[in-house]
Amino acid sequence: MDSRLTIRDFLRVFDLVSSNGTKQQSKYQLDGLSAWHDFDGYTCWLGYKDVTVTLMFHGSLKIEYDKPSSYNELVERCLALTASEPMS
Repeated sequence: MDSRLTIRDFLRVFDLVSSNGTKQQSKYQLDGLSAWHDFDGYTCWLGYKDVTVTLMFHGSLKIEYDKPSSYNELVERCLALTASEPMS
C-alpha cells in the first residue's frame, strides 16, 4: 500500500465522494472516483478505473488493481481531493 494514504484518508475520500458527488444508480461519482457501500454500511468501496479499494468495518483495507499507473492516479486524486477540503 502507498504510504501517502492511510485507512483514515481513504475513509475521508469515501465521505467526500458520497457527500459531494452525484448519485448514479447505487454509486456516487466525483472527479472520476466512485463510492458505494453494502446494505448495512459495514463495507465501503472506492473505485477508479481498474482500482477497487475495499474498506471494511474493523479497519481492514484491501486494494486491488491491474495497472500500477491506475493506482498511482487514484492516490493523486485522493490527495488532491483531501487537500482541497479542510479537516473537520
